[in-house]
Formats: sequence, C-alpha cells, structure tokens
Amino acid sequence: MLAFGQSYTFEVDMSDRGPSKRRFSITLKRVDSSVIDFNELRQFLDGRLKQQTPKVIVAINLLQLIVRQGPNLQVVPRRCLRNTDTFLNRKYPNNVKSFFTKDAGRVTLGGGLEAWKGFYQSVRPTHNQLLINVDVTCGVLYQEGRLIDIALAVLGQSNVRALKLQESSPDFRKLRSFFKGVFIGFTHVKGKKKKIQQFISEAGYYKFQKESDGPEISVQQYYRETYNIHLQYPDIIGVGFNVKSQVAVIPAELCVVLPNQRYIRRLPQECTKKMVEFSSERPQARMEAILRGLSGSGPTRLSTIRVPRMCKKQVFKYQQLPRIIDGQVLKTPGMAYGQTNNLVFPRNGGWNVLNQRFHQPRNINAWAVVDYSLNKARGRSNTERFVKMLVECCGQLGSNHHSVYLMDVVWPGVSLTQVYKVGSQNVAQDLLNAGREASMQTPPDLILVVLPSSAAEIRLAVKQFGDVHTGISTQCVREDKIARANNQYCNNVAMKINAKLGGVNSIPKSSVLDKLKEVPFMIMGVDVGHPAPGVFDQPSVASLVFSFDMDASRYEALTCIQRPRLEIIEDLGSMVKTAVNLFGSRNKIPPQRLVLFRDGLSEGEYAQAAVREIQAIKDAIDTLWMERNVNRPKPLLTYIVVGKKHHVRFFPKSQNDGDKSGNCPAGFVADKGIGNPMAQDFYLQSHGGLLGTSRPSHYIILEDENFGRRLDVLQNLSFCLCHAYARATRSVSIPAPVYYADIVCARANFHFNPNLRYDDSAMSSISGGGSFDLQKWQSGYKGKHSSLAWKMHFM
Repeated sequence: MLAFGQSYTFEVDMSDRGPSKRRFSITLKRVDSSVIDFNELRQFLDGRLKQQTPKVIVAINLLQLIVRQGPNLQVVPRRCLRNTDTFLNRKYPNNVKSFFTKDAGRVTLGGGLEAWKGFYQSVRPTHNQLLINVDVTCGVLYQEGRLIDIALAVLGQSNVRALKLQESSPDFRKLRSFFKGVFIGFTHVKGKKKKIQQFISEAGYYKFQKESDGPEISVQQYYRETYNIHLQYPDIIGVGFNVKSQVAVIPAELCVVLPNQRYIRRLPQECTKKMVEFSSERPQARMEAILRGLSGSGPTRLSTIRVPRMCKKQVFKYQQLPRIIDGQVLKTPGMAYGQTNNLVFPRNGGWNVLNQRFHQPRNINAWAVVDYSLNKARGRSNTERFVKMLVECCGQLGSNHHSVYLMDVVWPGVSLTQVYKVGSQNVAQDLLNAGREASMQTPPDLILVVLPSSAAEIRLAVKQFGDVHTGISTQCVREDKIARANNQYCNNVAMKINAKLGGVNSIPKSSVLDKLKEVPFMIMGVDVGHPAPGVFDQPSVASLVFSFDMDASRYEALTCIQRPRLEIIEDLGSMVKTAVNLFGSRNKIPPQRLVLFRDGLSEGEYAQAAVREIQAIKDAIDTLWMERNVNRPKPLLTYIVVGKKHHVRFFPKSQNDGDKSGNCPAGFVADKGIGNPMAQDFYLQSHGGLLGTSRPSHYIILEDENFGRRLDVLQNLSFCLCHAYARATRSVSIPAPVYYADIVCARANFHFNPNLRYDDSAMSSISGGGSFDLQKWQSGYKGKHSSLAWKMHFM
C-alpha cells in the first residue's frame, strides 16, 4: 500500500530558481492490482523456481530502484553552481545503473569530450541470497564551455575560421552529428536552454522576417538592434531551431554547451588510449575506491541503500562487506610449436616464441609492399628496415618469403584529407599495379600496406580490394608503428600473416581437448555486432565462426544481416546448418559434437535464447540430416553464453595470492558463492593481468548434451580455447572462437557498398521512427571472395 493511498495528485514546480509560474499537476495512480511480494523471489533464490517469473522480475526491479535512488536524490549544493548549471543540478549524470561525478576524478579526452569516474550499483540474485554488485566505472561526457571552443576541439583546429563551413563539408557533417541533441545555454539570455537541432552556415548573414509582414533582416542586424551585440564572427556556423514556420538562428559565439551531459555514442578512436589509461586501476586501488564510496561522505558517497520515505517498512537489511568466495586455479595447457613433442608452457598468462617454429607455416612465393607513408624521406628507409626484419622473423618461425615488390605512393602537393577523397578507386589501382609487378602470372600471396597513423578510409579501400573484390590477402601496418618496430612487433605481424594464409601458429594441448578429438567435433563462436549507439537506420551484423580441423585452431566465418539492435539471431539455424554442411564436405564426415560459445546475451535474454536459438539449431540439424539422408547419429549440442559486459571483479585476499599485476592469476575460476540460480554457470579469469583490474568472463551453460554438465570439463575446455587465439602469445579473456566472431562483426563495414556509408554516424539517423529497409542492406553486402575460403582472412 502506498503511503498516500491508491491515488494522489502532486503540485510540481519545474523551476530550479525558486517559485515560478511553471507549475504542473501530476497524478500518480495505482493501475496494477497485483501486490509486489517476494515469495517467488525467495523460491527463485532457493532453486525451487528455474525461471525468472514476472513476479520475480518485478521484485528484483523494485530492489534495483531502491538501491539506485541514493545518487538520484542527492542535490548539488547551490554554492557549487553557476548560471549554466541550473538545468541539471538535481542529480549526477547517470546511465541508470551508474552515476558519475567529477569529484571522483576526470580527464580531458580531446575532441570535445571528457571522462568522469563514478560508481556502478546493481542487485544480483545468487543462490540463497541477493548480492549488491558495486564497482567503480567511467563515463564520457561532453565538455562544457563556449560552443566555439568545443566545436574547434572536435575538428582538431584552433582558428575560428575553421568554423566557416558549408553544409556539403565533411567537417560540417561531423559537427552536426557530434552535437545533435546536446543542450546549450546562451550568454545573452540567462537561465534558458535548448537542444541543438541543426547547424546553419554563415549564421550572421542568415535572413528572416522579424515581423510576419515586415521586411527581412539578417541575424547580425537583429542582435545588434535588439541586444546591442556586435557579432565577431558572422560568417561561421550558428545553431538553428524550428519555430513555427521559420528557423530561429543563434550565432555560435553566443552559445554555451551546458554541463553534465553524457556522450552515448561510440568513443572516437583517437580518445581510446586516454580513456583506457584513465579507467585502469590496479586491483588494490580499485577496491579502496569502492570502499571509500561505501563509507565516505559527500558527492562520492555511494548511498547504496536509501529507502524512500513513501515506503512504510524497511524492505531488507544489507551488509557493506566484500563477498569472500573460494576458487581454484586451472592447469595451464602447453603450447605446441613445430612438429616436435616439446611444449612451451605459459607463465602469468603469456609465453615466448623465441627459438620456436610455427606449427604449420605457410610460404609466401610472391608479395608486394605498398607504402602510403606521409614522410617519404624517412618513411622509405623505415619501410625497408621493417620489411627486412619481418622477412628474418618469418624465416625463423618457418615461413619463407621470396620475391617482394616495394611501391611508393606519392601525391605531390596533396594533403591527407584530399587523399581520402580519392577513395577506393585509386587505392585499388595502386594495389593492383603492385600485385602485377610482384607476380605477373598469378595474384601475389600477400600485399603489405603501410598506412599513415590515421587513415581509416585508405584501410577500408585496402580491405574491400582484398577481402571482397580480388581474394588477395592484405596486411596493414602503421608508419608510426614500423618506425620503432622490434622483434616482438615483427613476430606479431608474422603470426597474423601466417594465419591469414591458412597456416597454424601453435595449438594448445590439454586432456579435455584430447578427449574431444575421439570423435569429429566442431567448436563455434557466435556474436552480433550493432551500429554505433544512437544510430537506428543501420543493420546489425551476426557472425558465426566454426572450427574445421582436429585441433580447433582453424576457423571459417559466416555472416548475416538483420534488423538493427536485435540480439537474438534470426538466421542462426540456417548459419549452423551451413557450417555443419561445409564441415562435412571438407572432412568427409559430419561432426558428432557441437560446442557453441555465444557472446552478447544479457541475463534477461537467456530464456529467449534457450527457446529460440537452441531450438533453431536442433531444427536445422534435423532438416540437414533429412535433406542429405545422413545415416549417422545427429550431433550433440553444448550451448554456452559468454558474458563480458558485467561488473564482477575478483581481488586476491593477499598479495601472495595474486600475480605480478596484483590480479588473480590466469586460470582462476569460481563457481560457488556468486552463481546465477537460473542456470549452471562459472566465472573464469583466463588472462594474466597487464593494465588495471582484470575482468573475468561469465560462462552460463544453457544446454549440454556432450559433457553431462560437468563444470570441471567445461571450465578446462574454455580455458584451453583461450590459449588458441592466433594473434597473440598470451591467453585471452574469452575463448578464441568468440573473439574471432567479434572481429568478424567489427569488420562488417569492409563488405558493405561504400555508398551505403555503413558505420558512418554522421550520415545516419540518431532517432527512431520510420521503417527499416533490410533488403537494401542485404543487397549491398558482399561476402568474402571465394579465394579466401578456409583462410582466416579476418586476422
């Protein structure tokens, strides 16, 4: 029962500056006749219920709301506010589960953005109890300040004349995309805010009718006559707002970006390094920050539980103590190189390839190097030095390189921006010419391309040339990287090249993998990649990679296009059917065991995945067996969800229990004390710590027909596959097939028609509405060239 009964009307003053005429009547009325009780939640925690029923979900959601009310109820002291702060002074910037405050730490990222630290809070059901998951986190916000200054930062310019832009300019589109929906204030009108709708070129010269029947005047004239403001930059951009039948234009020099606004789109690549450095904290420092948040005071206090006054009873009791759990460290698999029985055993999650040879090296008979370095005088010598080192490293690893053709690409007097405008046509011709010089009779085995430090469009053209149009393997390197290349860097490049050409660098050896080899088996990794946050008129891309060798070290990739932001894969059954059919055709025998690792599902989607995706796979197998008249048993299925986007962290109880980075050692696994009551699960920290606090991966077993739900077998298999990632000499945080599926999704833009501008948020809608033309995107997508079949081109 609510404290005010079944219904009550509140009078709300919407002004932040004291009593005003902006008062609204808001009525709260109870419309759900059901009572929120916790009986079914208790049954769920006890294991008597295997699914989250509607009542369980409502009860957990209520607890989530209560837990997260603390920061939302805090008010920023008025003495800390400026005139521009008033519109957002009631709470801290938040994304529902987390809130952010500059008092916890902030850093300027560049490009008009800054990062703030904050805290994450969430109620998590576990066996026989509820836990509150608390963690430190980081959020990205728009910088506050003069719109002119922020716009220049976005463009990387310092001269205001850089804002003299026309609508057709790429920089104009970039600003329009970056600022769309951002709140701004005005220096000539205090306490007023508006959301940016559009930009106007040469805003000061824009003309409009001040009176409906009056003459047209310019914006510059209007501000001079009305506010006695003489515009300094009438020829730069301004902000436009739709007002009735006209566009109201406010010059950029009079606009101020207001504070506390979260940036919810994809972080620009140039900001990533600073963001990683800012957000990375050693385990001990991270734990101390969490404990300070729980016990401290002021704006950095978590206020984990604050029961609203309208609740008549204390809902639950809690303890602000870290959860202590027991775990174990799994046995590390040995890594097999060459054709000998000698194994290299990883230490702290890593190993060295010194004096080792690839397990299956691939020779390169003819290859070309195309150099797009900007600094031609120094770049040529750097490229030649790097090529020589790379050939030596490949030779030591067992891969022999023969004739190479080195081609410089020079555009006299042309800036990099203009080179980008040349587009794929010239780049494709450069690669084609270099390939012909390297091998006149047949296409070269490889084209190595040296790129400037920032050259996304050239790389796009290179990959479309190789992956889609010609089937020639390509490897891109950056000029700043090769300038300081050492033996380790060259080895890393060599590992990518060998895998791309169909070779095998190394294979992990473990008893669980040996047991799996007793019958034909196939490991699959599945993921869905979505368009940038806020973009709704571009599709999602689903990928499936599957192993086709006896060591689960070589993978083929399949993709499909589906409606945006749909996490369940509509064509998963068809993709698995294709994969099993291809496996059978190549190996002359179908697999008898299928192990699928599924990335990207949230906890609320487990039940839907179990019903739809698992059933779709089994239906597809039934159809394939019937169509091919297969007289062998159908394969058994194991379906495991791999979760990465969570805030569970492990901290060693003492320094002696951790590795040299202060993290739990690679191979640490926990399956008791924090498990999900809905399904069998475990947390595995498979990688050694390098920077900050390591994040374990969460494995949820939704189906297991192969291993009898033996957690020890599933844990060791998962850990073994984390050592099979062909790009690295370290164990990675998720099984290699999941990592590969994620990479395939990220490379989707290489396969779309460039005219569709996939992954270009500047050309996309950032609001919903309207119909989505899936057929347009499906017809504009081309798969990889047939020459790249059975090669890991995505490496």
